[in-house]
Amino acid sequence: MPATQETPPEQRSLGELVATLSRDVALLVHQEIELIKADALAGLRRAGLGIAGLAVAAIAAVFALPVLSIAAALGIRALGISLGWSFLIVAGSYLLIAGVVAIFGLAQLKKAKPPTRGVTSVKADLHAIAHRPKAGNTDRATAAS
Repeated sequence: MPATQETPPEQRSLGELVATLSRDVALLVHQEIELIKADALAGLRRAGLGIAGLAVAAIAAVFALPVLSIAAALGIRALGISLGWSFLIVAGSYLLIAGVVAIFGLAQLKKAKPPTRGVTSVKADLHAIAHRPKAGNTDRATAAS
């Protein structure tokens, strides 16, 4: 007669206990790997958003700044401000915009954290295995799982 989960461990054969242990450990390892993958993917997504924000800021500053600066400075010059001051006003405006986008990107990178749920879960599992209950305390072991 095959052993079930309700059969007390004292009444199971050694082979049944080993088979149950093997199955449970394989399931536990699989679940821990899935948890670590999910944590890593969430962190990578957040880091990707931060890197994308920084890349957009850099591309905007490098390619658009010179062309738009010249056009805006000439437009400000038409209002009566000297050409030198016109270029300084435009350059300062674009640097301010690039700074705001860079701050957003850095904030997203700071929010990206290494996976912690998987590590915490593995530590808890190792603690539970290391502090297994005594033979007479099977009720407490069943309640803890």
